[in-house]
Amino acid sequence: MAGNLPLNNSRKTTARLFAATFLCTVGTTLLSQWCFRFYEVTSGGLSPHSLFVAVASVLIVTAGPRLSAAFPPKYLASLGLIAIFASALTIASVPSWALAGSGATVIASAFLEVIVCRSLLILPNSAMRKVFVAATVGGAFIGSYFPIDTSVMLFVAPACITIAVALAVPLFENGSSSRAPGTRSAVRVRRRIALKPRPTTGLIMLAFVAHLASANAAALSPEQTAGAYIAALATLWLCAIIHDDTSHISLIRCLVLISTIVCVMRLSGSFSSYAVAFVETALGIIVWTGVIVVALDLATYAETPFSTIMGAVYLLLTGPAALIYLASLLSPSLDSFLLSRSTDAVIVCLLVFCGLYLLNEQSLDGLFWGAHDGNGENGENGGSRAASGEDEASFPDAPNPPAPSFAVPSGSEAVDAVGRLAADAQLTAREQEVLSLLAEGRSAPFVAEYLCIERSTAKTHIARIYAKLGVHTRQELISLVLNAKDAENLA
Repeated sequence: MAGNLPLNNSRKTTARLFAATFLCTVGTTLLSQWCFRFYEVTSGGLSPHSLFVAVASVLIVTAGPRLSAAFPPKYLASLGLIAIFASALTIASVPSWALAGSGATVIASAFLEVIVCRSLLILPNSAMRKVFVAATVGGAFIGSYFPIDTSVMLFVAPACITIAVALAVPLFENGSSSRAPGTRSAVRVRRRIALKPRPTTGLIMLAFVAHLASANAAALSPEQTAGAYIAALATLWLCAIIHDDTSHISLIRCLVLISTIVCVMRLSGSFSSYAVAFVETALGIIVWTGVIVVALDLATYAETPFSTIMGAVYLLLTGPAALIYLASLLSPSLDSFLLSRSTDAVIVCLLVFCGLYLLNEQSLDGLFWGAHDGNGENGENGGSRAASGEDEASFPDAPNPPAPSFAVPSGSEAVDAVGRLAADAQLTAREQEVLSLLAEGRSAPFVAEYLCIERSTAKTHIARIYAKLGVHTRQELISLVLNAKDAENLA
C-alpha cells in the first residue's frame, strides 16, 4: 500500500516521480502531435491516434495483468522501449509502413505510460494527486508547443519516455521490495469493485458527450492556450486535490457543468470562437487528467489489477474518439454534423439527464467504494446498514447507547492502530476522526454531537469508513483495530 514505503516521505522521490510523469506526458503528447501533423498531410486531417490508443487499451486490459505477473516492470519497460524506437525507425526508413509503425509506436507508448503511472502508487494519495495533476498539465502544454520539426518529434518523444521510465521504474521496484521481514505489518484494505449499471452508464455517456463538447477546438495562440491550461489546473486542484471527495462527485459535477457551458456557448452564437475554444481546451485537459486521477485513487484499494483499471479508463477516454474516427472514414460529413447546433442541443439534454438521474453522490460513492464480502454480497449495502441500520440506528435518539460488550482498545493503545488503518484505507482527515471515536465504541449520535455535525453526515462518514475498511458491523471494526494494534506491538 501507498503508506507503507519509506520512500514516501522523501522529497527527492516525489520530485523524481514528478519529473518522470512530466517527461512521460511530454513524450506521449509529442507522439499525439506527430500523428495529427503526419496524417493531416497524408489523409486530410483524419488521425487514427485515438484508434491506436483504444486498441492499446484493450490490449492493456486483456494482456496487462498476465504480463505484469510474468515479468518484472524493468523487463516490460525494456520491451516497450525497444518497440517504440524500432517503430519510429521503421516509419522513418520505410514510409509505406507508416500506418503500422505509428500504431505500434502509440501502443507501446501507452504501455509505458501505464508503467510510469503505476510507480506513482508508492506515494500517499494526496501527494500522488498533486504530482500527477501538475506534471500532466505542465507536460501536455510543453508537448503541445515544443518548437521542433515533425520528423524530429518522432524521436524526441521516445527519448522523453525513455528518461521517464528510467526515473520511475527503479523507484517502483525499490518501493515494492523495501519492506523486509520483521518490519511493521499494517492491515491491508483491499476491495473488489462492482460496476453498477446506472452510474457506469452515466460515466460512459459523460465521457462521450464531453469528448463531443471538447473536440475540434479552434487553434489558440500559445498565450491563450497557457491560460486554458492554468484554468484547467486550478479547476482540477479545487475538485480533485483540495476537496477530498471519496465519491469524486465534485469532479463529475464540474465536467457536466463545463461541458454544458461549452454547448450553450456554441448554441447562443454570441461568443467569439476564441472564447469557445478556450473553454473547450480547458475541458479536454480536465476530462483526461481528472478521470485518470480517479483511476489512480481507485487503484490504491481495488483488488482489480492496475493495468486493467488503467486500460479500462484509457478506453473510456479514447473510445468515443475512436468510434467517431471510424465513422468519419465512412461518412466524411460527420464532423460538420457533430459541430452543428442540433448536436449541441442533444448534448445539453444528455448532460442534464446524466446530472439529474444517472450520476449522484450516492451512486458514485457506491461505485468507487463498493465492496464484496465473503458471500459475494455487496459490502456497500452492509456498510450502509451498519451505519444506519441495526448496529447504529438501534438507538436513533439516544445520545450515547449502552457500551458494547466486546473489548475496546483504550487511550494511546489505539492511536497508532487507527493511524495505520486510516493510512492504508486512504481515509480523509474527518473520517479518521470518526474512526477514532468508533474505535472507542461510540455511536453515530455521539459522533455527530461530539464533532458538531448532522447525524446524517455522521452516518455517511461511518458508511464510507465501513466500506473502505471492508467491515459491516461495529464488532468487525473494533476487531480490525485490535488486530492492527497487535500487529504494531509485534513489529
